Amino acid sequence: MSISHQALRRGAVFGALAACLLNPALSQAAQVHHAGNLSYVCGGVGEGNLKALQAQAPQFNLGFWMVEGPRGAYLADVPIRIRHQGKTVAAFTADGPLCFVQAPKGSYTIEGTHKQQQRKITLHTGNKNAYLRW
Repeated sequence: MSISHQALRRGAVFGALAACLLNPALSQAAQVHHAGNLSYVCGGVGEGNLKALQAQAPQFNLGFWMVEGPRGAYLADVPIRIRHQGKTVAAFTADGPLCFVQAPKGSYTIEGTHKQQQRKITLHTGNKNAYLRW
């Protein structure tokens, strides 16, 4: 019995579509961006988006949250700058409260600005649970 290439392709497309419909986290996966030798993804607005982003965590070796106030209200649209050895290696606006970064082994300074106030944290690769807090 022979199956045509076109039938196999249709089956693969149908399978991928079914997987996304059955597992909403797969269909909401955040887009990975690249800056030099770094890759990053940010998001986490809404429960489905947050779960999808957290499912991507194993692909990254740095992670940080952006929060405000004593109760840690989530922040979005925060300008971020990532520095390594004094040089800016990535600059972007985080479109959600959680960002993951894949970076070469080392120490990185994460800077964020919210309401004209800058915050900095220093992370070593492997740390995925840090906070920029305003």
